[in-house]
Amino acid sequence: MSSNEVVNMVASTQYCDSLDINDIADELEIDYEQEQFPGMVYRVEDPKVCILLFRSGKAVATGARSSEDIETAFKHLHAVLTEKGFLTTEFDEDGIILQNIVVTHDYGQNLDLNTLILMLPFDKCEYEPEQFPGLIFRLDEPKAVCLIFSSGKCVITGCNSLEKAEEAAEILNDELNGCQELSE
Repeated sequence: MSSNEVVNMVASTQYCDSLDINDIADELEIDYEQEQFPGMVYRVEDPKVCILLFRSGKAVATGARSSEDIETAFKHLHAVLTEKGFLTTEFDEDGIILQNIVVTHDYGQNLDLNTLILMLPFDKCEYEPEQFPGLIFRLDEPKAVCLIFSSGKCVITGCNSLEKAEEAAEILNDELNGCQELSE
């Protein structure tokens, strides 16, 4: 029996046209070294989400496990920036764009990756165990990358909706089931 779990979601939004990140970092007492990275790192504790805030007014959230977590984190930072006088507009939930979802998928049984690489479409696979212990399997539709490990655990990334991530997991499961049937 296979199972899926969302382990990370990445989304972006645009708060405004420009921000003075140095002033914001000073006001919020956040270490910001623009020479190291152009974005200021803001950590939301509940839900546990990290937001990168850029001079362009763009914000990127990572570490969320649900769309609700993303929205809550973006609203939290918006409220802080508004309270401190850096923003004057209302937050627009419709401006949140889901960029990537990372899902773990458990196929439920061990896999022989040396056999699997011979059975999956050659042009969609990479497997170099001396470089990386997982088999890399690329899906065209939905566009996703699946990292398959001998334990049967898989990581699916590259989808921009939960529906596409679930569809990618189903396609992966079907491919693995087909390979298992052929190898018996």
